[in-house]
Amino acid sequence: MKIDLSKKDIIWGYFAQFFSIASGIIMLPIVLRMLKPDEIGMNYLMLTVGSMVALFDFGFAPQFARNITYIFSGAQTLKKEGIEVNEDKKEAINYRLLSTMIHTARSVYRLLSVIVLLVMLTLGTFYIYEVTNGFVNVHNALFIWIVYSFSTFINIYYTYYTSLLTGKGMIMESKKAMVYSKIVYIIIAVILLLLGVGLLSIVIANLISPLINRHFSYKYFFTKELQEKINVYDITKQEKVDLFTIIWHNAKKIGLAYISGYAITKFSMFLAGLYLSLQNIASYGLMMQFVGIISTLSGTLFILSEPRLSSLKIKGEKDMLLKSFSYSMGIYYLLFIFMGVAFLFLAPWLLSLLKSTIILPASGIMILYLVIILLELNHSFFATMIVIGNTVPFMGISLITGGLIALGSFLSLQFTGLGILGLVLVQGIVQLAYSNWKWPQVICKEFKISFITFLRLAFSEVYTKQKEYYYGRSKHRFFSNNR
Repeated sequence: MKIDLSKKDIIWGYFAQFFSIASGIIMLPIVLRMLKPDEIGMNYLMLTVGSMVALFDFGFAPQFARNITYIFSGAQTLKKEGIEVNEDKKEAINYRLLSTMIHTARSVYRLLSVIVLLVMLTLGTFYIYEVTNGFVNVHNALFIWIVYSFSTFINIYYTYYTSLLTGKGMIMESKKAMVYSKIVYIIIAVILLLLGVGLLSIVIANLISPLINRHFSYKYFFTKELQEKINVYDITKQEKVDLFTIIWHNAKKIGLAYISGYAITKFSMFLAGLYLSLQNIASYGLMMQFVGIISTLSGTLFILSEPRLSSLKIKGEKDMLLKSFSYSMGIYYLLFIFMGVAFLFLAPWLLSLLKSTIILPASGIMILYLVIILLELNHSFFATMIVIGNTVPFMGISLITGGLIALGSFLSLQFTGLGILGLVLVQGIVQLAYSNWKWPQVICKEFKISFITFLRLAFSEVYTKQKEYYYGRSKHRFFSNNR
């Protein structure tokens, strides 16, 4: 089966990302005007705690997706480390292996979701109790947290459906399911907010939307033809255990790297809840949310391209792999810089226009944070290229990096008055010391080019492809007008 990235995939990918961050683009004005500062602060803290327990996914989602791509690209067996390059380009699908993979993913996420729910209802409840002054600062804080806990449970349980679709290269279908679920999310949240339900509006919408995503994901992936091919196999418990062992080998490494990533991007918010006011937390969270939107949109093409990159890797098409990767990175650089500049100039004006009760941090802090995230996403995408080869060499350094950032964030909050600036500086300094340059260096060495040459290739690929696109459109219009 050929896994490619069509124009429809790209269009739906960006369209879906818009709805994925709809709470930032569409919901944000309503949230800022209709929720109190303490409610906004609690919302960011809930998202932080929710993302913390989501670490229990432990790298399974990308690992399942990647191995499903291998199967649909013709892999007959899966390995703990590395891949068997399909040099003869045979693409016969091993449906028993695929069926085993689906059963294994379902079992893993059933267990993970239950564990997450228990953690949120116990340790998570205690944390929310502390930061809301015994559930006093926010009306119905306990009930809001319980509903949010169950919404997280549902989200995690159905995560493997996204892995199935992206692994098969069904990018458009995956994004359609996301869009439909986000539309439902927005409609429910807006209606309830306008009715005066408050923060509870957000968590109720978050509880229902994953059910919509699951419905359409199931419909797209489990076609009648596919079900006939995989349902004939009676998968044994031992087969699932054996496959889990293979998946777990690298999933645990990716999971530990995710824990590091959490310490880098989210743990500072968790600590801030213990040291800063809810208003300051809301300001910090708002900056992170805006920059998160920029990161998501600018990196969309790379994320959409990952199944294709994995397929090119297993087929040994090195030249095409480099061109596809460099093109997606060129788009990332250009979009991030453009949107980052727009954010600096337009965001304060937009908040003033909306009469927001929350303001952004100082412009110097925002510029510094943008540069740090630009470099962080850059090395993360290069690290993903390493993982595509089914190797995870960065587990140890990721843990060290995350630990240093968590420690540095604590020391900054405990012993300095730098506040948000201290949290941003710690993140940037630790990342710059190693990860920012190391993983790009590894991939550039693999392709036998320098990073400067890679940048030239990236922008050259963007220019060439855009020129071909516009030339093709102009040529089409010329012939259409002369018929």
